[in-house]
Amino acid sequence: MKRMYIGWTCIVLSLLYLGIMTVRAQEESSVPERMDWMGALPDSLPLCKLSLPGTHDSGARYGGPALQTQDADLPAQLRQGIRAFDIRLQEKDGKLGVFHSTAFQQMYWETDVLPAFLRFLREHPTEVLVVSLKREGGQAEAFARLLAASLEKASNRAAFVEDFRPGLTLGDCRGKILFLHRDLCTDRYPGAACSGWADDATCVLTLLGKDGQEGFALLQDEYQYGSDREAVRKIEACIRNLEAVAAEPAGSRRWGISFVSATGLPEGTPLAFARRVNPVLADWMEQEGGARRGIVFIDFVGQLPGQRLVSLLIDGNFR
Repeated sequence: MKRMYIGWTCIVLSLLYLGIMTVRAQEESSVPERMDWMGALPDSLPLCKLSLPGTHDSGARYGGPALQTQDADLPAQLRQGIRAFDIRLQEKDGKLGVFHSTAFQQMYWETDVLPAFLRFLREHPTEVLVVSLKREGGQAEAFARLLAASLEKASNRAAFVEDFRPGLTLGDCRGKILFLHRDLCTDRYPGAACSGWADDATCVLTLLGKDGQEGFALLQDEYQYGSDREAVRKIEACIRNLEAVAAEPAGSRRWGISFVSATGLPEGTPLAFARRVNPVLADWMEQEGGARRGIVFIDFVGQLPGQRLVSLLIDGNFR
């Protein structure tokens, strides 16, 4: 009798597991592909007036519950319509590995990430990618040397927005990457250097072009909480910044950057926060209708609430 009970228990658990995996597979296979959505927008549109869906710690799929922030790889994110990426790098094996904290994410900037971005832009030249680069650890000298080597490579430069200015238009940037440098690596950097990026805060960020042009961004990057039970505080921080970005006058060229991500270990993992924050923000965004939201970095975009946020941000550009 006991053996029969154990046998039935194993069967039930197996069926439950298969059911869960089937649901996950259905969710992943149902992710809408939005590979060329920017092509329908006019060249004259300032990039700072767009709503751009992005991913926080874009490469962090490994490291366990405390460190995983994404469930889709970079090619899948690109197909889904993600156009802003948060890439964290550290020297490993003579190259720049993608890391989240101490967890190596099984890919390198030079051989995996940058080639994937460049390949996508060759195949989809109407699109623009905004890529935030940050040193996650290791020696600053090694980070600067290795990153400068890839950014100054002649064959890559044509695909980079060389000089940042606040009023960059979609036409200026199509088929290119606009870099946001959180750690400056070279005087010849393409894109914008970020100055005044306060930790775990909402602030006004300064964006500096290498030719001296200066812009500003309304930044919300509040991420540290006691546990996911404080998710309402994160939601409020997100909505405040998203509303502030939308309220900028038509002639303003201030950018907007909002992080939907948060953590509060040991209980409040990134996934725990995403499950609480993403659905509420998606409902709010749907209710508020189309408005300029700026760059919005999201966790777990492969799950349905994350998918909704991505779609709502994209669709808001056409209302």
